[in-house]
Order: sequence, then structure tokens, then C-alpha cells
Amino acid sequence: MSSFCTRLCMTGLLSLLALAPNAFAQQTTSGQAPADITTEQFNDWQVVCPSDSSQGNCTMNQVISNADSSQPLMRVVVAYPPQLEGSPAMTFLTPLGVRLAPGLQLSAGSAQPAKFPYQVCLEQGCRADLPLEPAMFQALRSGSNATLSLVGPRGNRMDLDISLMGFTDASQRIAP
Repeated sequence: MSSFCTRLCMTGLLSLLALAPNAFAQQTTSGQAPADITTEQFNDWQVVCPSDSSQGNCTMNQVISNADSSQPLMRVVVAYPPQLEGSPAMTFLTPLGVRLAPGLQLSAGSAQPAKFPYQVCLEQGCRADLPLEPAMFQALRSGSNATLSLVGPRGNRMDLDISLMGFTDASQRIAP
């Protein structure tokens, strides 16, 4: 795929997935979903679907919390954007204060680690999108955990563990 096509796909992916965090932000503090979406839990992954299928496709997500404080640290979202013609993509919403230039790296199983850049930082945090190559997607579906590596504000590498318990079932539920 040419770099122009890759940039065009990523731009489309960014615009499509830009609305996904808003759907998740609608969840109330009681954990109840608003009436216009339905949720299902698959172990550590939550599937969120609009009640009206004309409003878009289902997505799956997981909130990663700080082990020391139990405060939310990062959200991982998986979706099937139309621009990728049936291929899944992951969106990572990380906290502010990370070093942007090094980007991120996702590792899972024996798949080649995927390195990718941040797209944008807003007051809610920084966002990075990763179209999933078949080998990485298979590694995520067959593994028990993945690791997202980023560089913290002091230049230290931070490894955030992502549970893959329920990933396969949730990904089958959202598949087009």
C-alpha cells in the first residue's frame, strides 16, 4: 500500500473513530448505558452497539486502570471502519503528558510488534489509531494479554498490559 493510500486510510479512520469516544463518554457514573445504546460484557471487553443499526456499527472497548490507584489510565477501542473494507482497527486513548515523538508499540504473542504514531492530543488525552494486520489480529485473538508501550513524561518507557480475556468473543460479536 502506498504511503499516500496509507495516510488517506488513516485520515478516514481518524474521522470515523473520532465519534467512538463520545459514545463511551455517554456512559453514566453508575455504569448504566444510555437508552440509545446497548452493551454486552465479554470478560474484560465491553461491546457497545447503537440501538438503531443505522447509527453505525458496534465497537468493543476496555478501560485500563492504574494498578496502584485503580484510576482509569487508558481506553482501548476496536472497530471495523468502512474505510478498511472489513478489517479491524484499534484506537488507544492515553493520558496527557506522554512523549509524542517516539509513538507507541503494540506487542502480542509471536506477532511482529506494531509501531505507530499518535494522531492528536486534546484535553481528554492523546489518541492513536492502528489498523490491525492479520497476524496481529490473530495474535490478539489467541493470546491472553498484549502490551502497549509508550514513553512517559520523564522519558521512561511505560508498558501497559491489556487483557485479552474475552477479546475473541467480543471481536466476533462486532465483526461485519
